[in-house]
Amino acid sequence: MKQKQEKLETKMKWMLLSTMIPMTILIIVLLVFFWHYTNEYNQLSNNLAVSSEYNANYRNSNNDMSFKDEVDMDIYYVTIGRKGKDGLPTEQVDKAISTVESLKKTTSKKESLRSLKYLTNYLENLKKRMNQLLEIKNYQERQEFVANNTEILTTLFEKEMQNYIYQEATELVQIESQLAGNVRLTIITMCAAILVATAILLRRSFRLTYSITKPISEILHNIKKVGKGEYKTINAVSADSVEIQELDAGTRKMAGRIEGLLENVRKEQEVQHMTELQLIQAQVNPHFLYNTLDTIVWLVEGGMQQDAVDMITSLSVFFRTSLSKGKDIIPLSEEKRHTLSYLEIQQSRYRDIMEFEINIPPELDEVMVPKLTLQPLAENALYHGIKNKRGKGKILIEGFNLGDDMMLRVTDNGQGMTPERLYEVQEAIRTGERAGFGLAAVSERIALYYGPGYGLKISSTEGEGTVMEVYMAKKLTWITIQEQFYGLLIETYEGLPNNVMYELCRLMLNCAK
Repeated sequence: MKQKQEKLETKMKWMLLSTMIPMTILIIVLLVFFWHYTNEYNQLSNNLAVSSEYNANYRNSNNDMSFKDEVDMDIYYVTIGRKGKDGLPTEQVDKAISTVESLKKTTSKKESLRSLKYLTNYLENLKKRMNQLLEIKNYQERQEFVANNTEILTTLFEKEMQNYIYQEATELVQIESQLAGNVRLTIITMCAAILVATAILLRRSFRLTYSITKPISEILHNIKKVGKGEYKTINAVSADSVEIQELDAGTRKMAGRIEGLLENVRKEQEVQHMTELQLIQAQVNPHFLYNTLDTIVWLVEGGMQQDAVDMITSLSVFFRTSLSKGKDIIPLSEEKRHTLSYLEIQQSRYRDIMEFEINIPPELDEVMVPKLTLQPLAENALYHGIKNKRGKGKILIEGFNLGDDMMLRVTDNGQGMTPERLYEVQEAIRTGERAGFGLAAVSERIALYYGPGYGLKISSTEGEGTVMEVYMAKKLTWITIQEQFYGLLIETYEGLPNNVMYELCRLMLNCAK
């Protein structure tokens, strides 16, 4: 049965969504629940605050009287004739009616609504009785009318308002009790939901982690087989993620290409050895050797034995450093001595047109660098810069300490390059094409040893000269993946030429991409 494959990003999104959506729904339900109870609680509190103004214990801040006392007093003054029609508490009663009507909108309890209905009836009757009072002219009849009507109505109003307050207070206490109980229930529910969600998330995380680590371990096992040369025993890895399937396919593709490359290497080892010989021959130009020997002969015949001895010594140092006992990495001091020997030999031949200066700080002497880093640049400065210039020229070699990095600079005041030629050389170095054997060798080797960001940079102005700068790290190392691959190749295929190792390393990195 074919396993369904998904991207890791998609699987992680589904895992998070399947946990977060139920949690979000639960939180929304709880928020709605609390909003309902809070709203109901606030309504009850507001009803109690408004209705409390009309209970028996309420005292107006202006006259220290309750609603009943104030209304009864105003009606009494009208009854005894102290106040006229305008003295009736019509405004207070209308305000009370308006308050009762507003309470009806925020009251939900059946008993409380019934009390509000009674209150409205009492107040309406009170207004009617107050108007009837004005029609009675006899003082004694007014007294009896007030006692049997308005005072009874205000008393009923006050008692019914107290009953309303009691009903609302009872409801408020119930709401508080329910809210407290629900809060506890909510906390317990939330804790339980969080624990369940965490457990589900952990379970799915472990499953996802296992689905990643298991196939990766198998892929790593296959890579170790490649390191041991076991290409035929590599099996496809089963995984339910697209990324791991692609990684596995790339690994198997890499193994196949390495196997094919090694087969070609075995057939072309002789050619590779010839290439190494050509490298040495390119650095030790036969014409350079012949001309040097001729110069030595002329010096001896001219009676300049000491100059001849000095040139022989420089030539010996030059050859000794070129070979370096087969080492490809040497201290910068040896590379500097190698370059110095080359320039001393050339200065004997080109005394009239060339002078040189080497200024490299002593603290850089022990830094390990690839062999033949400086000398090809000095050779390029001589043959393509100084020799083509009229008059005497100078080659300046400098070293700069840049913290963890360093920079070697070769400057000449020779002929320089045209913008077109400079562009060709820069592009050739950038793309890895051959731009003169020495420059190409330096650029490619620096880039291989130190990785991106390091290498050779060239600038030139026609008629003024050329500046070549080599940027390197003080600690010779590859980037991590290069180091791993290359180390594995060296361990597995010890004895293969270095340039073959470099090509194998590049191939493995390209396959990994």
